[in-house]
Amino acid sequence: MSLVWLFPAGLAALAALLLPLLIHLARRDEQRLIDFAALRWLSARPRPRRRIRFDDWPLLLVRLLLLALLAVLLARPALEGVEDDAPRVAVAPGVDIAAARGAVGAAEARWLWLAPGFPALDAPTAPSPSQPLASLLRELDATLPPKAPLTVVVPSVLDGLDAQRPRLSRAVRWQVVESAPSASTAVAVAAPRLHIRHDDAGSAALTWLRAVARAWNRDTPADIARDDQPFTDGEGVRVWLSATPVPDALQAWARAGGRLLVDARTPVPDNTQRLPLWRDDSGAPVIEQVDGAHAHWLRWAAPLQPATMPALLEAGFPQRLRDLLQAPPVPKRAPAAAMPPDSGAGAWPQPAYEPVPWLVAAIALLFLLERWMASARRRRGQA
Repeated sequence: MSLVWLFPAGLAALAALLLPLLIHLARRDEQRLIDFAALRWLSARPRPRRRIRFDDWPLLLVRLLLLALLAVLLARPALEGVEDDAPRVAVAPGVDIAAARGAVGAAEARWLWLAPGFPALDAPTAPSPSQPLASLLRELDATLPPKAPLTVVVPSVLDGLDAQRPRLSRAVRWQVVESAPSASTAVAVAAPRLHIRHDDAGSAALTWLRAVARAWNRDTPADIARDDQPFTDGEGVRVWLSATPVPDALQAWARAGGRLLVDARTPVPDNTQRLPLWRDDSGAPVIEQVDGAHAHWLRWAAPLQPATMPALLEAGFPQRLRDLLQAPPVPKRAPAAAMPPDSGAGAWPQPAYEPVPWLVAAIALLFLLERWMASARRRRGQA
């Protein structure tokens, strides 16, 4: 454990220690010389040299200490390497508190809610699960001291998960408490809209793509126009059914993350790699991925005609194409017993401990003591 100063310039306030010294010198008791008539004709003697002295040393020391603590508070002292190995128990919202205490049985631990801000378990009202549980676990792991044991009490079914288990810097005791699962509604993901630009030869494939658009959503037809018309909508999937090169604006949109599907006749930039993503039952490629310095596209491997692409006649063709162009949503609910966090992540650096409450309390007590001693001194002077 070591002491550091987060704002060393605040120690310049120690110069204020001269103020009490000057006040006590100005208010020290002065001796007044009174001449008597009988001693008027005596020879004058030199007056003794006055020495600097301070009256009321205890009051002076209290004032000096008060100003010194104020300067220390401005300099923000902090302690690094403070050991804190007190166990923590985090309870997910929705878990019965009595059941959690009975399952864990760690009375000496610090109990808190696994919720934003991590309030104490004895808070007046239980928080609602407003953030994903995996995100809260990572945040709690980052804020706790490295040697503090952590127990997490969760219900039997978890909501708010992401694509992978949380990876924490410590081993976690994962305590599952049986509870009724919360009601949740399935969120339907809208099918992407097709935005098609074509030339004369590419218009032969429009019949099949219109059928795909109707299978996805009957109320939203495909946006179809000639290849000399620009794309006006940034959402959905853009299909380029033309033998002309892909416009620069469309290439930039695809490099920014847009989904672009080009015709088999579309020129492909040099030095690109092709990876088949979809093969039919015979092993022939249907769609391939084109990656390179200037291309991040999907490409039809053959013209969209049953003679060259038999997969068009399959009943599952629209759904297979949608799964390729639009990944299904990641499930966010799973049994808690199958989702304990992994360990092995790097430990997070801990902030230094600032004893601000203790300094403020000491300053308040010294101020009260200084006021009491100063008022007592005035009363003595009046007496």
